[in-house]
Amino acid sequence: MAVDEYKLLSGAWLDAIGTIVSAIAEGRELAGIQNSNELLVTIGEGLQAVGSLLIGTVATDNVLDFTGNWIDGVGASASSLGAYLQAFDENGDDNIRLEALGDTFQSMGSSISAAADHFEGEHDYAIGNATQALGAGLEAIAGVFRLNERGEEAQPISTIGAVLQAIGSNFNAILYTNELREQQLL
Repeated sequence: MAVDEYKLLSGAWLDAIGTIVSAIAEGRELAGIQNSNELLVTIGEGLQAVGSLLIGTVATDNVLDFTGNWIDGVGASASSLGAYLQAFDENGDDNIRLEALGDTFQSMGSSISAAADHFEGEHDYAIGNATQALGAGLEAIAGVFRLNERGEEAQPISTIGAVLQAIGSNFNAILYTNELREQQLL
């Protein structure tokens, strides 16, 4: 297996694991468990950022996919930083804005990657990326709800968004793993 395949596989699974960690934190928050959720989101979003940016280092002729991965990675980084700052300053609207902005960039990046996959005829990957985009978009909407002091309405939206992101990311990681197995590279 070449270095690029390792980068793609590692990046896909780092992103997938990060989405699971974030979804667990959001689910805990929805269930009323308040302990350490923002730090879990920080870790999850950080893993997503590393995964997306690692995928973005693979040379490709597909400019849309390259751009989508980098925008997604920058968005996950911003969301991670926003969640980290919220862990220590719960009343900071700027921190909520930063996380919502990061979620918006994640949604944009995943949408661009979904379009790139669709144009390349890789419709299964397009479905996974579109699901991630929808999830990140819902998380961004939840951030706006929080800014407007509608936190009780925001949490279910944010949890659904995090779960959708996890579904899309894990779907793509499994697809890529199966692809490598079929090519007997794993």
